[in-house]
Amino acid sequence: MKMHEIPASADRRHRRRGRGESSGRGKTAGRGNKGAKARSGYHASPVTSGIPWYRKLPMRGFSRLRPWLRLTQVSLRRLVAVIDEGVVEVDIEFLKARGLLSPASRAYKVIGAMQLPSAISVRANDFSVGARNSIQNSGGEAICVERKTNKKVESMP
Repeated sequence: MKMHEIPASADRRHRRRGRGESSGRGKTAGRGNKGAKARSGYHASPVTSGIPWYRKLPMRGFSRLRPWLRLTQVSLRRLVAVIDEGVVEVDIEFLKARGLLSPASRAYKVIGAMQLPSAISVRANDFSVGARNSIQNSGGEAICVERKTNKKVESMP
């Protein structure tokens, strides 16, 4: 094999370090001068090496709105679409069974305004003004229920 027959390196970005000043990475081989990082055997501190980067960043700001307290919005139009004939009352278990809410949902808000085909009683954590009026105009009732909260949040002022 001759010099011109040697195949090019697979990793062209790789540069040989510490092989003379003219190579561009000679003398200190890119390690700088002195200190622990310039010496052999250096490795990063184990204190933060296993911690994900987002936990190393400082916390900024404060929010009282926690994900487990956020209201899932349910459109009145979608709610009426899944109601069968003969259904009189709609609550969170009914919506979870019909697939309008995820099984992890703790609270929901009924939004939207439309003409309802029949009177229904809806138990929800909150209603938009239009949704409340639509339900009441059809002869049904919009019942607000207290949302389930985390004990830590209840004690906050």
